[in-house]
Amino acid sequence: MRFFRRILTDIKNRRNIEVYVLSFAAFAVALVSVFADAVLASLGDNIVNSIILATLGLLVLNISTPKVQESSLDDYLDDRSNLGSFEERIKGARKLYIYAPSAANILHGDNAEAIRKEILTRSDGELRVVIQNPDRADAVNILVDQLDRSVEFQVQHLPEELQRTLRQFKLIDSWNTPGTAELKLLDYSPGFSIVMLDPDRISGQVIVEMHGFQNESTRSRMHVIINKRDSERWFTYWYEQFENIWGRAENLQKSETA
Repeated sequence: MRFFRRILTDIKNRRNIEVYVLSFAAFAVALVSVFADAVLASLGDNIVNSIILATLGLLVLNISTPKVQESSLDDYLDDRSNLGSFEERIKGARKLYIYAPSAANILHGDNAEAIRKEILTRSDGELRVVIQNPDRADAVNILVDQLDRSVEFQVQHLPEELQRTLRQFKLIDSWNTPGTAELKLLDYSPGFSIVMLDPDRISGQVIVEMHGFQNESTRSRMHVIINKRDSERWFTYWYEQFENIWGRAENLQKSETA
């Protein structure tokens, strides 16, 4: 039944029509040859041979055509341990948008150098970063419970990481690179993190990290990877999510003078 349902679905969606037409013709000729040689003879050798040759040609073509690898959810869902090199991921990108509670891991060490080389050395390079507002102690304390204390093996403390990121961004701001870098502060966490590359290009990509509840470590949080060319609908959804966060967040300078 699954076999016939697949055929009906293919025909309905106009897929593999030529395969089914020739297969039906070959099957009909074979059936007639069993029960009615006279009928088969009336068709003529040319027609019969044409059907046979067309069927064989389609079979050879189908064998030689590379099979498309079927994707699964595991191609889009993963954790930090399998994201690969950050420098390789942002290679060739012009825009990098980030929301994360502290963005400490992504803005330091080799990652910061990769951002400088790949994003900020371009005249049209753009780095946007949103982190939690360290002055909102109530929201920060909730995140400490959710993100720091809920993991089995804690290695970070959010208030310290926020201050570390603020200091790091001052260094980034002092680089005087052609590209632009801007940091904003958000009063509360939406429950996920976003890393987005080139939202205005077809090669755009967004990685969404779910903060979860009681993880083994921060590295074990689930990620969803969405390429714009694969799903413009959901890529646009997360782009708009980031734009809403960016619009709601306060400029660093305003927060410091408040």
